[in-house]
Amino acid sequence: MMNNKLFDQTTNLIQKALDILTIRQKLISNNISNSESPNYLGKEIPFQKVLSRSISESSSVPLKKTHIYHLEAGDELALTPQPLEKGVDLDNEMAKLAENQLIFQSAIQALLKKLEALRLAIQEGGK
Repeated sequence: MMNNKLFDQTTNLIQKALDILTIRQKLISNNISNSESPNYLGKEIPFQKVLSRSISESSSVPLKKTHIYHLEAGDELALTPQPLEKGVDLDNEMAKLAENQLIFQSAIQALLKKLEALRLAIQEGGK
């Protein structure tokens, strides 16, 4: 995770969103490839819900790992795939795949804009 002081909360949020979207992309692709497999139960990660939970957790008091055998506080519970209620519908999965790709591209564009602003600030500061 980018915890450097150069990057703000927006950059960290974009990173979390990209991580969630990448996992969601894999699940949707897996659902599509197994849509005709008998007894296959599709899986989904509700993007909005997981991102909202991730934002609220990151704004809370951070946990400190005080012993080597303590578990890391992380998103393992938040990123647990949930089974689809009605099974795999190929048209629905294709629509989710397209939506996921659009959100991913938007997040990448937002990250590029943030990095461009940082680059400009560095260039102007050197003059």
